[in-house]
Amino acid sequence: MTNIQVEDLSPVKKKVTFEIPQEQVADIINAQYKDLQKSVQLKGFRKGKAPLNLIRNYFHEQVLADSAQKIIEETLQSTLDENKIVPVAVTNIDPEDIDTEKPFKYTAEIEVTPPIEPKDYKGLAIHKKVRELKEEHVDAKLKELQEGNARLTPLPEDKSVSKGDHVVIEVEAKVDDEVVQALTVNDYHMEIGRGFYLPGFDEHVEGMKAGETKDFELQLPDDFPRKTLAGKTAHCHVTIKEAKEQTLPHLDDEFAKDLGDFESLDALKDEVRTQLREELEQETKNEVENQIVDKLIAANEFDVPDSMVEQQIDQFLGQTRQALIARGMEANRIPMPTEAQRAQIRPSAVRTVKAGLLMKTIGEIENIEVTDEELQAGLEERAKQFGMSVDYLRDQLDTHDLLEDLKGSVLQQKIYKFLEENSEITQETAEESDAAEAGKE
Repeated sequence: MTNIQVEDLSPVKKKVTFEIPQEQVADIINAQYKDLQKSVQLKGFRKGKAPLNLIRNYFHEQVLADSAQKIIEETLQSTLDENKIVPVAVTNIDPEDIDTEKPFKYTAEIEVTPPIEPKDYKGLAIHKKVRELKEEHVDAKLKELQEGNARLTPLPEDKSVSKGDHVVIEVEAKVDDEVVQALTVNDYHMEIGRGFYLPGFDEHVEGMKAGETKDFELQLPDDFPRKTLAGKTAHCHVTIKEAKEQTLPHLDDEFAKDLGDFESLDALKDEVRTQLREELEQETKNEVENQIVDKLIAANEFDVPDSMVEQQIDQFLGQTRQALIARGMEANRIPMPTEAQRAQIRPSAVRTVKAGLLMKTIGEIENIEVTDEELQAGLEERAKQFGMSVDYLRDQLDTHDLLEDLKGSVLQQKIYKFLEENSEITQETAEESDAAEAGKE
């Protein structure tokens, strides 16, 4: 039987020393030699017929290393389970020398979830800002849909480009009379006014016409990513190869029909109102949940395992990567995140991990669980969001082992609802809240 000693290094770190009895160690080492004897072939002997003493001489170091690895694999997790120690991560394993004449010892440094006894999670003072849908919101959304469905048509030859126009340009950029390849582009598509190329560049291009060439100087910013160019003057030679303007479709019944299953513009407006109400409600919901998290974290100080934080950082970065790919960026052109970028999002990751641990513990204390009906409702809601059948979504989640993730998300929302219902809520309209904030300034 494996004996262990546990030393607390911190609330989230433990050093565990494992000791395996000498008899068990000898049995494993000898078994390794015998297994090796069956498969190895030494010069002068048929396969499996080499004497055991020769096997010991030739493969002594290998067998000891393999035996140590085998013992660790067989005893680490099982011994932790027996002692009801649940590791978040094993951060280091340090084995001692192994032989048949003595017990084998090794140490493992592990991270565990901290002991949490949530306090002050009922009666939270929550400020709820209620947002009212206005027709101006509907008009703004319709304009957004209109612009999103605009067509690009060639700009008349006598018309100069202005904000909102799209151009295909060719740029040769020089700094100190040397061509800067990183700033030199051909067939570069940009929208005037968005500032996609360089700060101040668009203002120089405005007023040009298709086929026109122009030379101008541009001061590169002091925080320019390429430090050797920061603050210097770039000489730009620019040619507009193509110029197009956006032609907006008319807001009428035909426009609504082109967007989807809408019989009229009024039907489209009704759908827009529904979506906007859901967005406003979600915005209010997010604000309430953020207040709950902030107040719970302020009232409950505890450390979190580094491994959980790093995993959350990876998840954030993965979401950002997927969003960039969804927008059309090639995966192999997305740079690897730097340590500085990881450090920048670390506080958010710590907050998210703490929130998750607090929610889990509160849920256990209050015996909050997800029923089959609630899980089914969660499936139906997400199926509607993704535009797929409930059965298909369930099959996809089952196939990729993600059904428990969905269940966890439904559980977390149920815990948030419980906390909100047990909070002291002050409610006011967005206009009242904004006016109060303006008065403080």
